[in-house]
Amino acid sequence: MIMSKSTSKPSKLLDFMFCAGFVLGFCLCFMAIAYYKAYQISQETVPLPSRTISLLVLSPLPPTPSSGRLLCWVWTRAKHIVNTWGPRCDTLLFMSSKPDLLFPGTVLALATEEGRANLYNKTMAAFNLLHDGYLDRADWFLKADDDTYVIVENLRLLLSRFSPDKPVYLGRRFRRFVHQGYMSGGAGYVLSRESVRRYVRALHHGACTQSTSAEDLLLGFCHQKLGVPAGDSRDHQHRETFHPLWLGKLLCTEDILPKWFHQYNYYPSKVGPDCCSNSSVSFHYVEPVRMYMLDYFLYHLSPVGGHNPKLGETREE
Repeated sequence: MIMSKSTSKPSKLLDFMFCAGFVLGFCLCFMAIAYYKAYQISQETVPLPSRTISLLVLSPLPPTPSSGRLLCWVWTRAKHIVNTWGPRCDTLLFMSSKPDLLFPGTVLALATEEGRANLYNKTMAAFNLLHDGYLDRADWFLKADDDTYVIVENLRLLLSRFSPDKPVYLGRRFRRFVHQGYMSGGAGYVLSRESVRRYVRALHHGACTQSTSAEDLLLGFCHQKLGVPAGDSRDHQHRETFHPLWLGKLLCTEDILPKWFHQYNYYPSKVGPDCCSNSSVSFHYVEPVRMYMLDYFLYHLSPVGGHNPKLGETREE
């Protein structure tokens, strides 16, 4: 009996060790095989289900190749334009009879007096400077007030429909006093290179030299006399792109617009969302704080999945 007990204990121990070793070996083998398969998968490109995500990135559109070089000039010194939309032009100039060496922009000195009564004199002097110094360096010439905000990429898109070698000028078309209409000064207006050439030639011959505070009206009279057509700057849905008022007033569904707005518009004016093109170019009466706000909304704020992007890109995930 004693001998049988002594031999049974080692036998059970060996059986236990054999079973434990078998289980441990099986687990290690299984782990090795799983690791090897995982490694193989990691080295392969496994196609995932295709899913297109639209990213609404309001970054500027690239310049339209056919739009040409854009020169923007602004009345008086306006650092807020230097900090927002101005540098998106190919050339940015400021016109003033009081140059400021500390101003962070190019200022051309006009030999005229300040004041609203001298606006047209300043306009004539400005276009003379532009003709002599920049006619061969730009295709389009945009004039804007210091409280006008311009979406330069949309302006380029509009200009791509026209040729700078043909006479045309564009903006918010008014209908009073001039048969073909004229462009609102506050909303900004654009002249082709050929239009600038004809206008300055007329000034040199003594035509179009009357003086009044309504510089946009006199410019319209002169262009009509010279055969420079007032172009249609509306979009394909006949919505306006140049706006002589602040956006907030235009978007209101109730008509809170001044009477002159309806009286002067060349085309029937609208209020609410249809007031303005999705490719609007300019807004007037924009305070400096609103310029920075518009700049943020247009070029920095990126709502995800808000609507189909026109200024953004898509990527595959």
